Formats: sequence, C-alpha cells, structure tokens
Amino acid sequence: MALNKDTLFNAVLAATGGKVYVKYNVNGDPLYMVRIPKFNVEDLDPTLGSGVHPAFVVDGVIKNEIFIGAYQAIFEKGYAISIPGCSPKVSINFDQAKAACTANGPGFHLMTNWEWAAVALWCLKNGFQPRGNTNYLKSHAAPYETGTPAPDNPTAKTLGGSGPVSWRHDNSIAGIADLVGNVWEWQDGFKIVDGKVYMPVDNDFNLAEANWPNPTGAQVIFPASSASESGWRTMATTFGSLSDAVKKQLAQAMIVPNITSGNTPLTIFSQAKGGFWITAEGERFPIRGGAWSDGASAGVASLSLSTARSNVYTGFGCRAAFIV
Repeated sequence: MALNKDTLFNAVLAATGGKVYVKYNVNGDPLYMVRIPKFNVEDLDPTLGSGVHPAFVVDGVIKNEIFIGAYQAIFEKGYAISIPGCSPKVSINFDQAKAACTANGPGFHLMTNWEWAAVALWCLKNGFQPRGNTNYLKSHAAPYETGTPAPDNPTAKTLGGSGPVSWRHDNSIAGIADLVGNVWEWQDGFKIVDGKVYMPVDNDFNLAEANWPNPTGAQVIFPASSASESGWRTMATTFGSLSDAVKKQLAQAMIVPNITSGNTPLTIFSQAKGGFWITAEGERFPIRGGAWSDGASAGVASLSLSTARSNVYTGFGCRAAFIV
C-alpha cells in the first residue's frame, strides 16, 4: 500500500530521531530536509561576535530553525527536490538553480551562503568535518569510503546519500549528505562585483538582488586564489578601514577566516578544510563544497568566487532550503 503524506513524514521523522522532516512543495513532491536549530554566534566562538547567527534571522525576524535539503537537488518538472538515491542535477547556472528552488513554493529557496556558513560552523564547533566524493567516487582522504556511481556520470558522480555516514554533516544517517565533494553547490544571498561584497545582513532570502547591500564599501578584501586543504583558512586578507562589526559579519558568513589583516584564522577556523578561488573582475557568485575531482581542496570551507551567474558546468549543482 502506498504511503500517504502523513505516514511518510512520520516514518522519516521516527527513523532519523526527529532530525529529518519531509516537506512537500506546491506540486506535492516530497523534500527530505534536515532541521538545524537556532544557535548564537558567541556559543561558537566569542571572537565572532554575539547574538543569533544571521542564518536564523529573516528580514529582522528570529527563526527557531532552518531546514536544509538532506540531498543535493534533483530537478523534477522544474522543481528542485531533495530525495535519496538520485543523481544530483548539474549543468545549471545560478538563475536556473534559484528558480527551481523557489518554484517549490513559499519558504523554499536556494540554500543561502548564510545557511551554508551556519552548517559549516556547527561542524567546526562540534569537531567533525565530513568527507565526501572528492576523488572520482571515493574520498581522497579515506579511499575505502565510496558511493554508488550515478548512471549519467558513472566514473565520477555518486547518487545522493549513497556514501557512508562520514559523508554527512553530523556523522550520522540523519545528517546533510554530500556537503563536501560530488558537485559544487550554488549559493544565494552573496556575490562580489569587482571584488566588493554584496549580501543581505541576515538570511532575507526574499530580498531582491538589486537591494543587497555592500557592507565593505569600496574595499577589496580578497587575496589571490589559494587552493589546497588550507587555502581558505590561510588566505592573506587585507581589511583596510573596515569596521570590526563588518569584519565579524564577513567571518560569520565564512567569507573570510579572520578579523585582523593577515592570514591567522580565528580559533574556530584553525582546522577548517577547503580551498579558495577568486576572479576579482566582474560579477561573481559563490559555489561551495567542491566536486568529485577536487581532492584536499574540497571541504566545508571551500569557496570559489570565480563563477559568473551564467556559468554552466557538469560539476555545478544546488541544494534547496526551507524556512517557515
């Protein structure tokens, strides 16, 4: 007998200890989503600042939780959904990723950089950084860890959630799968234009892109590209006259790893894994996490700011998120 919506919701919730919820889009499609409860910045690292992390604030309103797709998105009739055992949708640009996520209905959206930072910070605070498909179906750091080949790219890409629990954000079956490796993930709510940062001050995913503020003014804060496992955390940042509040905002968003000029990361970032890439000219949107071929430069801190919104590549995908 087919499961109805309530039965599926309850079954998944029970099987994951109350951590994974099934949300339904306007088309009735299920999305498996991991609940991330609200936390304060100072509970992660007091030098980051204080107050509720911006991922849990939407246009000034504090939210008790956010929901992140448990799996990299597949596209079903124009909707970006999150279900296990499928090949992630790739070869999409930023606007296509955003449109497919928002098409799901109110509250659904393309995962934002604020949300990525919140999940990554949670991982770092808890002393666990997930591995993933970073070397053609297996982990570069633990080659015995493998995932199921995806039929559309069986030598490189894996099916969502088919790897071991060490490929999930909390090292459990109820965690967010494949944050590291497999395919790069487009992020909303952050871009650079000629090296200047533009992003909402909180997780206002409905804010029109034209209204994203530029907290760094005329400052160009980024160094040259630096890949490798330590690339992001050791990049030599120059802040100029930026205020301490703006520096902390950039660190809370995991755009920079420090709040003083130089390359000494904050304590919470001292072991963060992931490379950093940038093209400082023109408009660039973030992709995070790395792909199947990125090896040690993939990671929860991995950040590429070299992609134009129109870029399409077989290793670019996305992930849906949801906030009530």
